Amino acid sequence: MPKTIAITPSWYWPAGTTRVTGVPPFGIHEILVDRFARHRPDAPALVSGDDRVTGAELADRVHAAAAALRGRLGDASCVHLYAGATVEGVVLLLAALAADARVRLLAAGAAPDPPLAGEACATIALADGAGAAAASADGRQVVRLAELCAAPRGSVQDPEGERRIGLGDAAVALPGAPGGAAAWHSHHSLLATAVSIATFLQLDASLPWVSAQPLATWEGLAGVMAPLLAGTTVVLPGAEPLPQAAAREAAGYVFADLETVTALTRDAKRDVKNLRGALRLLLLSVAGAFDPDMRRRVGRSFDCAALTMYGSVETGPVFASHPSWYVDESVGIPITNAHVVPVDPRSHAPLQTLWELVEFARVSVRSPASMVGYDRASGLDEPTVDGRFLMPMLASSDANGMIYLLPDEV
Repeated sequence: MPKTIAITPSWYWPAGTTRVTGVPPFGIHEILVDRFARHRPDAPALVSGDDRVTGAELADRVHAAAAALRGRLGDASCVHLYAGATVEGVVLLLAALAADARVRLLAAGAAPDPPLAGEACATIALADGAGAAAASADGRQVVRLAELCAAPRGSVQDPEGERRIGLGDAAVALPGAPGGAAAWHSHHSLLATAVSIATFLQLDASLPWVSAQPLATWEGLAGVMAPLLAGTTVVLPGAEPLPQAAAREAAGYVFADLETVTALTRDAKRDVKNLRGALRLLLLSVAGAFDPDMRRRVGRSFDCAALTMYGSVETGPVFASHPSWYVDESVGIPITNAHVVPVDPRSHAPLQTLWELVEFARVSVRSPASMVGYDRASGLDEPTVDGRFLMPMLASSDANGMIYLLPDEV
């Protein structure tokens, strides 16, 4: 079948990898926490230095904190979470979602984020250690995980047994949208992100996954959710050097941004050398067009597949390389469940020609991982065409369907 702009991708697709898969109709904590606890109760779920939390312990902490938080919320439905990529921060996030709260996710040192007009918001802020210090300095009332877990144990569910927030409703606000706005995601879209990554990469549950991404980003959420979905231990390096954390836990996967890992090949050569050949793959997030020499350097230094991934705060992951075949200059192909159509950069009309004959095009994507919408008060309209989200970047393709991100000036 000839390659057309309606087919995603075209000539190449990894053998044994599902192109389209369903998203379970459950809440995040039910799939990532309860399911992990059922199948691997004694296996470590979260690890950060000496802090090791098994699947059973994670479920207990999340449900205890969720029950206490639900009692504090009352009629309000929104909390502010100031946290980094720490065990405490991840547990607080999962607990807030289990309590049916709407979560404004912010970096640990972020400035106060007032409630939007018309939004019922709790007067409390959840925070991990670093976040609590910053929040307290600003005079905010802060609730820590230990306080929630010490509260009398109750039920996570409403007395009527019904959710206050539907699986497709706004649940997590991620900063980073245009103009300082936030993009709201639902339980469904967050879980879709985890499903897409775990399916596309075919994660092995026996190999720990190191996530060095900030929690208040789509990459940070994906870096925690995808391995938990696959039943894989999540290693959060924190202040520990990334290579040392990976070596100590015998990790098979590392998820970090390309610039950070490239810097390690210069500044931590001995630690990188100790990892040579030990990793199954490095997953490297990029923000747009990237230097392929950086990617080649990383692959040679670590002696493993160096796979790039591109997405956005609105859409989650869109393009990724696959370990079975990738080109240094290409960002990869559309990931599982991402339907990509190139459009005219000016009119945004789909290009009615073979993709490989197009010099460049703007990318539009339809994916279950896409956001629910922007902040109501932001004034931003969702840039969509025919139900697909218009991404801000330009791209081209080769005859095999490999995607190449182009600089803005093209």
